[in-house]
Amino acid sequence: MTKFTAGALLCAAVTTLSGCGIFGKDGYFRDRGDDYQLADSLPPLQMPEGVSSKHQEELYEIPQISGEVERGDFVVPRPQALSVNVGLDRVKIQKLGSRRWVLVNQPPDEVWPQLHYFLRTTGLQLAMSDAGAGMMETTWLTFGDNPDTKDKYRLLVESGVQPDTTEIHVRHLSAPLETPASAAVSWPAQSSSPEREGWMIDEMSSALAADATGAAASLVAQAIGGGKVKVQVMEPAGKEPYIALGLAMNRAWATVSHALNTGAYRLHKEDSDIGVFYVTYDPERELSEEDEGWFSRWGSGSNEDKLAKSAEAYSLQQVLANIDMTSSVQPALFAGMQGLGGAADSNIPGYLVVLRGVDDAIEVRIRSTRGLPLTRAKTSELLMAIRQNLI
Repeated sequence: MTKFTAGALLCAAVTTLSGCGIFGKDGYFRDRGDDYQLADSLPPLQMPEGVSSKHQEELYEIPQISGEVERGDFVVPRPQALSVNVGLDRVKIQKLGSRRWVLVNQPPDEVWPQLHYFLRTTGLQLAMSDAGAGMMETTWLTFGDNPDTKDKYRLLVESGVQPDTTEIHVRHLSAPLETPASAAVSWPAQSSSPEREGWMIDEMSSALAADATGAAASLVAQAIGGGKVKVQVMEPAGKEPYIALGLAMNRAWATVSHALNTGAYRLHKEDSDIGVFYVTYDPERELSEEDEGWFSRWGSGSNEDKLAKSAEAYSLQQVLANIDMTSSVQPALFAGMQGLGGAADSNIPGYLVVLRGVDDAIEVRIRSTRGLPLTRAKTSELLMAIRQNLI
């Protein structure tokens, strides 16, 4: 048998097998990646008579889903960057209004021993150190330029907004020199002296920045703040995904505003009184000028962002008037707002990002410019792009 004849017979065999349905969607060699959607729960294992069973907790609890869930092809979500802080300074001083804090691009369990070392080398003794609460308090100290008062500092260490980052908040307290050392300390809402607070922040950030090799971790500090997570992308079953922020509203608004003008996003209009941003999103914007290259821009005019330019033609009032008031899914998110609906569908580009909630319980949701929910996959993609750029 010649090679040509053998090859022809092999091709004929493959064609025959595929025709028999072996390789098709319902064939034997098919993609089983979505079979988990058809899985059913099994009853608990029953022990035989005479054998006592030990109570076991569910390690992987399956949430209850009300009603039928639409089954479709699984879409692999876009992964979050391994480190969104690559290339940034290891230690920075952040500011929002009159508040300042230190941001360190290291996890809290690594920053905690560095703070202990900083306080010890500067001669500041600790009156209290609670890793679980992420809190340190110094003993009373005096400054030479003000001998009539004594001062005390409290350092609050928290997980940052981004993974593997740490925030250090400083509070300063001043009291008359004759105040007993055993007297109960009542920490003010703001530092007694912004200048004294600023001194501690500057000294501490300089010391942490100089200790570039400090990679030791503290076991007792691994659960700083009780493991509280400030930012989570929530995807409840049967409901639209959203971002949960454990931040005060003013900081939540500021950090979301920053994220919506970074990377693929462009922020066009905003109104903090009603908690609404009007934005556009284009993944092509994430390409830097270096990535695009000089030849790709030479004489082509491709730098012009046509999507952003078209969005700038609309005011926020026009966008709100474009919201579909007839939809049953709209009122809950936009209830009580003025100027909604009344205009014909203008096919306005972009999205509406809405903040709702109170301090430490803020929810960030995204809708079309008609005020309607997006597909689950698209919502998750857009929310993850916001989450990666929060500060």
